[in-house]
Amino acid sequence: MSVNFIKPHRFVVAFLCCFLWAGISRSQNDNSKVTEPNVRFGKIDPAGFSQKSALHDSTAEAVVLYERGDVHFSMAGNDIQIVLEYQTRIKILRKAGYDRATVEIPLLKAKSGPAEFVSNIEGFTYNESGGTIQTDKLTKEGIFTEKVSGELSIQKFTLPDVREGSVIEYRYRLTTPFSVNHNPRTWKFQQRIPVAWSEYRINVHDYFYYKMIMGGYLRLAINENQPGTQSYRFVVQNAPAFRDEAFITTPNDYISKIDFELASYSIPGAFPHKISVSWPDMDKTLLAENIFSGQLNGQHSFLKDAARAIIKTNPDTLSRLQAACRFINSQVVWDKSNSFYSYNIRKAFEDRKGDAGDINLMLIALLRQMDLPANPVILSTRSHGHIMEEYALLRQFNYVVAHVMVNGKDMLLDATDPFLKTGMLPFECLNGHGRLVVGRDSRFLPIIPAERETEVAGGTFTISAEGDVKGVLKKTNNGYSGLKHRRQYVVDGEAGYLENIRRNRPAWQITSVEFNNVKEVEKGFEANYTLEIPEACQRAGDRMYIKPMLTEARFSNPFKEPERLFPVDMGVPMEETYFSTFTLPAGYEVEEAPKPMVMSLPENEGRFTYQVTVEGNRFTVTSRMLLRKARFYAEQYHVLREFFDKVVAKQAEQVVIKRTGPVAEKK
Repeated sequence: MSVNFIKPHRFVVAFLCCFLWAGISRSQNDNSKVTEPNVRFGKIDPAGFSQKSALHDSTAEAVVLYERGDVHFSMAGNDIQIVLEYQTRIKILRKAGYDRATVEIPLLKAKSGPAEFVSNIEGFTYNESGGTIQTDKLTKEGIFTEKVSGELSIQKFTLPDVREGSVIEYRYRLTTPFSVNHNPRTWKFQQRIPVAWSEYRINVHDYFYYKMIMGGYLRLAINENQPGTQSYRFVVQNAPAFRDEAFITTPNDYISKIDFELASYSIPGAFPHKISVSWPDMDKTLLAENIFSGQLNGQHSFLKDAARAIIKTNPDTLSRLQAACRFINSQVVWDKSNSFYSYNIRKAFEDRKGDAGDINLMLIALLRQMDLPANPVILSTRSHGHIMEEYALLRQFNYVVAHVMVNGKDMLLDATDPFLKTGMLPFECLNGHGRLVVGRDSRFLPIIPAERETEVAGGTFTISAEGDVKGVLKKTNNGYSGLKHRRQYVVDGEAGYLENIRRNRPAWQITSVEFNNVKEVEKGFEANYTLEIPEACQRAGDRMYIKPMLTEARFSNPFKEPERLFPVDMGVPMEETYFSTFTLPAGYEVEEAPKPMVMSLPENEGRFTYQVTVEGNRFTVTSRMLLRKARFYAEQYHVLREFFDKVVAKQAEQVVIKRTGPVAEKK
């Protein structure tokens, strides 16, 4: 996109509601409480070498002492340039931090036009020796450019003589022509190592109307706007290292940052030009695109025969939807790529291969041929990040699924995965909500998992006088658990599937196994094992001790950290049920059994029950854990963690078996 002499009305700063930065309205007067670092490039304070740990993080391999970016706009002929002046100073604490001395800057090039470029690269390495500071300067030999493709190259440089305790600093100028990218690069206040000071300044040209989107959980130490100007300054102080936590979508949903989106511009004396302002505008744009709605509205003769056959052989709507999904994923193989558009669904059909846009727009076209009112829902996958409803940004989306109304309820369909039950979406699509694009009736709708992750295990076992356990265990996996197991079975084959089972349960000695519903995706995936677990009981004198959950207990809490900053996002609710009956050897009886337990999470969002019942020479254990929702706020973390602690502890309890009479001889 080339823009000449652009002028906006104003600069708009918008904030992400669900990740609102605390203190975002801090005024300039508050800045008097902030001690700003006195950093001059090329001048190092000896006190900087005395720091042994990084912001109370004893595990950090390095710490960013100072980082600053200054952005302004300049003119170069008929093209506008976005110029970033970047400077940083980093202390290397361990050998693992040496890679911080090698810098790589990706540079993009327009298909027919200029490219980004880096200039004014300078750098120093400082080492302390005998009370004096040794300085090594970055030389031209340490700077080079690697060409990756016609549209991508990487500017690289490596600072010299880096050791444990070194302080490195460098600066450069990055120039981005507007024809390459009309948005300033995302600025991240947080990194994988602690950051003592991260400062971002931007002086916006009068010609642009931008949306500036802030995300993350860290507090702004400084938030300034010079009155009457388009100059902004933001500072985050003492940012902890960003670390991935279990059960999150993508780090970009949680890391503290500033992102940009050009919303409109205007040439002096002309009307403003909108790029993306409102959701209705975006809906209208999509519905006018041949690569989107244009793929849905044609006659598509190549789908007519299939539509007639499905209608003829399937009397009701649900069976027709099932048949349509099966037809598409039997004809076209997903190439593992995501998109929400297609250049030609017929070509994808003929090639028998396509991306998510090709396949699911083809599914919508087929459903329309069957006179079913299907429409596209665009969404963002978990690895792509959450959708922000506050901003009509098309780049937030990277996937499309089909929508139909069944009995007055929304139903979403996906035909990329032949193992999906009708109405289920791929796990990657379970990311909050999507946008139904259907003219004036377009709307956001929640993407609610149609299934849980469900596993049921039931067994009948006998215990020998030697403490061995033999019997049959039937496992049924439904919903997203069934999807995972069925895919693994088909992809790896029966031998590969069993190899994985044996690797995860080394105590098992499998005598025989029978699998059911391997191809029937609408049913649960079943496995029936005849097995033996030698020495499943611990023997001590005339007593034996057995954990009746055997290998099916939760052996550890998935929530390891004592504190958590981010929400817990499991994707789907879950349900685990285990029940087994054990027959005791002759001459033994149950002396002691675990006490029953019933506990629930607040608002009945989860429940756990456990019970061991004894009847004659048998005892039965029943354990059931249910989480009714998939997402928990950070404030709920301690309760959730304690819940799992108690589950792990309870499932580890033992049944005590005591010998009370003569034991039958082993044959």
